[in-house]
Amino acid sequence: MRLIINTVNIRVGGMLQVALSFIDELREIPGNEYHVFLSPEVERQVRKDKFPPNFRFYSFIQYSGYSARLMRKWMSFKKLRRMKLLEKMIKPEVVFSVFGPTYWKPGVPHVAGFATPQYIYPESPYFRQVPFSQRIKYTLFDRLRLLLMMRNIDFLIAETVEVKQRLTTYLRVDAKRVFHVSNTLNSIYFQPEKWAYRAKLPPREPNELRLVTISANHLFKNLKIINEVINQIRILRPKLNVRFVLTIHRREFTNLGTNRKYIYFTNRLNVNECPYLYSQCDFMFLPSLLECFSASYPEAMKMGLPILTSDLNFAREICGDSALYFNPVDARDIAAKIIFLYDNPELQRKMTAEGFKKLPQFGNSHERAVKYLD
Repeated sequence: MRLIINTVNIRVGGMLQVALSFIDELREIPGNEYHVFLSPEVERQVRKDKFPPNFRFYSFIQYSGYSARLMRKWMSFKKLRRMKLLEKMIKPEVVFSVFGPTYWKPGVPHVAGFATPQYIYPESPYFRQVPFSQRIKYTLFDRLRLLLMMRNIDFLIAETVEVKQRLTTYLRVDAKRVFHVSNTLNSIYFQPEKWAYRAKLPPREPNELRLVTISANHLFKNLKIINEVINQIRILRPKLNVRFVLTIHRREFTNLGTNRKYIYFTNRLNVNECPYLYSQCDFMFLPSLLECFSASYPEAMKMGLPILTSDLNFAREICGDSALYFNPVDARDIAAKIIFLYDNPELQRKMTAEGFKKLPQFGNSHERAVKYLD
């Protein structure tokens, strides 16, 4: 089978991890011809010289890095034109965009992963956090993106059963067009010999509690609430030396004031640098308001960390009893749950054990790659 693997629209976060993992696993699945379209962020982490002759890589880095809006639009047009020209040259049998939405309509069947939860979770508290003017703008823009996605993609891959059900319920997608392939954690978590140790945190202080969030600073990730959570912890438990560990740059988090000393910023990490960061922390913390799936959940389970996360449907389906849930828009409730878990070592052990039990449900990255190809 001759395939185009499209990652041109992928930049950060879970999408990037899935794309890198999938491309890597394809090395172990011979018999196909893989033509991989690389975004700049994917290209920076792919060792092209390590792949066999049935792989061809195509760079799109020349279309990135422009700050002027008009220039970005022009480069998007040129990028789309290049994709169409390459399709004519390659003559694929199938195009797989690791995640949509995409503005490309190939002339062959087009399969894409679905990871735009704002289309299927209208009840999310996220929409109450966005200013009204932006909400109107996003609503109109998202409707256009949704129409283009449904026009350009023939088959969708949902990462959870609930997402598949919501696609058919909320978006009225024909169930025959939607497949379920669970997301999982990168195989690097099972290969300590490949871990990188650059993200070394400072030595622990007395009674220090570390909560790690491996995430980009998207609005729906709700990281801004951490500032008020710190205030509430200082009120409820002044002697608790809490530290939030964030994989973003300190310039992305403003208005912290004196609370800045309670946060470690590591900047963006490569996939092979994340396991070591988990190993230096106590709890995984994710106050997200919107997700289809977060690989942070199975990653934390594998690394033996109890999970503190939002009391929302997407989290409960994935985590079950391996997480303690909080109201993601109530800083006091979040602080109280952090303190409660800190005070209950036995509960921590039970949650860690539940996480280890749940891990097999997600399969592994090789199985996911095989299911994608199927």
